Amino acid sequence: MYRTILLPVLIVSLLSACEMENPPTVSPPAQHNPIQPVGAPAQISDSSSTTTTTVQGNTTRTVTESSSVSVDAGGLLGTILGGATPAAANSASDYVGQWRAVTEDNRECRVNLMSPRTPNAPATAQTIGCSGDLFGVTRWSLRGSELVLSDAFGNRQIRVRPTAVNRLDGDVTMWR
Repeated sequence: MYRTILLPVLIVSLLSACEMENPPTVSPPAQHNPIQPVGAPAQISDSSSTTTTTVQGNTTRTVTESSSVSVDAGGLLGTILGGATPAAANSASDYVGQWRAVTEDNRECRVNLMSPRTPNAPATAQTIGCSGDLFGVTRWSLRGSELVLSDAFGNRQIRVRPTAVNRLDGDVTMWR
């Protein structure tokens, strides 16, 4: 009876002695800050007004009430499931890096958004394998929550907005 109890205890003791003291750590790959849609998951607004008009002893009373609800389903679902808080506004540096895009003719290509070299220089973009409006893109800028891709002369070619984490939709679809 002691052998049936002693043997498993001995095996567990030997195996636990073989465990590494400090297992090697693997550094995660460098990632960009996630681009997220901006805004609160839900917004509610109420308004009401009362108008009273008196004309030669006759009184007319009008009461108007209105309310509206706006819901960002993605943000609301993220808040419910993941406990996430509404995202803060994205900065231009969050967009820097390699993106994949789908062109108008459903071909996938790459768009590399680079930081400006000097504070007064435009932010540059490099497209690889792109056609259509993405073919001539050489610059990019952030205007509010909208990313604008332009040609060398500053003519707007593409406009996209964040619609999900690291996904931009508009004239084309971009993701990373």
